Amino acid sequence: MPDKQCPCGSGKKISACCGQKGKVIDLNQYRWRRAGRHLRRKLAEFADHEMFVEEAEIAREYFFSVMDQDLVDDEDDLLLERFFEWFIFDYRIREQTLIEYFSLAGRLTSEEKELLEKWKVARSSFYQVLQVDSQSRIVLEDLVRGDQVEVNDGNAVQELEQGHILLMRILSVGEDNEFSTGGLVLPPESKNYIISRVKLDAELYWKEHGNRGNWDNYLRDKAHVLNALVVEVGSIWGVSLSNDGADGQFITPGEGHFAGMAQQVTNIFLDYFYDRWINEPMDVLQGKTPMEASRTKQGREKLQTLLQELGKIEKARAQKGEPFYDLSRLRKKLRLPESPLQQKTEGINNNKWACADYDGVAALIKDGLEKMGYRSQIKKAVELWEKYSSMARPTFRKPGAWAAAVIYAVARLLGDENIRQNELADMYNVSASTISSNYRSICRTLQLNG
Repeated sequence: MPDKQCPCGSGKKISACCGQKGKVIDLNQYRWRRAGRHLRRKLAEFADHEMFVEEAEIAREYFFSVMDQDLVDDEDDLLLERFFEWFIFDYRIREQTLIEYFSLAGRLTSEEKELLEKWKVARSSFYQVLQVDSQSRIVLEDLVRGDQVEVNDGNAVQELEQGHILLMRILSVGEDNEFSTGGLVLPPESKNYIISRVKLDAELYWKEHGNRGNWDNYLRDKAHVLNALVVEVGSIWGVSLSNDGADGQFITPGEGHFAGMAQQVTNIFLDYFYDRWINEPMDVLQGKTPMEASRTKQGREKLQTLLQELGKIEKARAQKGEPFYDLSRLRKKLRLPESPLQQKTEGINNNKWACADYDGVAALIKDGLEKMGYRSQIKKAVELWEKYSSMARPTFRKPGAWAAAVIYAVARLLGDENIRQNELADMYNVSASTISSNYRSICRTLQLNG
């Protein structure tokens, strides 16, 4: 029997809402959810009225103008959804938002009027997930204002994990709270970077506008900037803007959230550590430093044994999908040859492909280009993938999304406009937005101008 939509008005499937095992429908909350659903529809219809067409175009240009144009696609479904929500709640036309104009329109039920008053002052903010229940309850901390809030969402609990960071607007619906729209979820490691950026931007805003500490005005006036920050951070952490789940609401950092920044931070930190390590005397080397030991045959043999043990640790980290250190860097510092054990585990062209199925991506690239009749581009495409993967160390579940992104990157570099993301998405059974996100990551890492 098909899973029908829940009659409470949440827009969710029965099994993910009031039909969950052991859950009893609260008739009062049913009434509020229905009112909230009707109010959302009325707001959307109001914002879509022809009298706002010209203003919507101005707002759209303003919304996307603050984003890095290499990172965004103004036709991306998720970004358009977030733009439309911002246009309703935050964008001001002659000092009033659309939702404030709508409140003057009349023809609202008493429940809708009550909800509307609360929604008019609801601001998007950065939240961290503190707790996720097995049913539908999510406990969040507002990282900007310091409050805690609970949201009930049977779909979101399937996507969110403790520690996740998200930029969302939370709407009061009766005794419950709901997310106003879908969103991009960032990993916990991005928290300090995001908050430091927000606090700096807020200080600059208050210096210009006064009323220091008034987060309400800041979060309204800079909502489009905060959206741009999420897109930027998402690209750094390799988070896709796509939503492959038919019923999913959030875009989570499952596709290689350590790609890029986490690996770069690891390399920088351990480069500094090993620069000191190679000049520190060690008992195992009879009081010599690794640099001194590397100058003798006996010392090099001991160093090889030592580095093999270090290599096992780094290999274990790579297999877990964690950032790891490329010991070939250390071997170059010590002028040591690659060990036989290391040569066996490095994969294609001495590139450590152990943290993900990198050779599988290369095979998909070759197969795809052959099917498309682009055999002469195979070598260039595989070389581009090897270079990117050795630098970014992406982890992923869908190698096809990366194969498609590489093919698209090569096509852009060669000025071939015949290869389109939608066609590649069909070929590899992935979303076009995922290809777009991966393509942007490749361009940023390799500094390409596609």
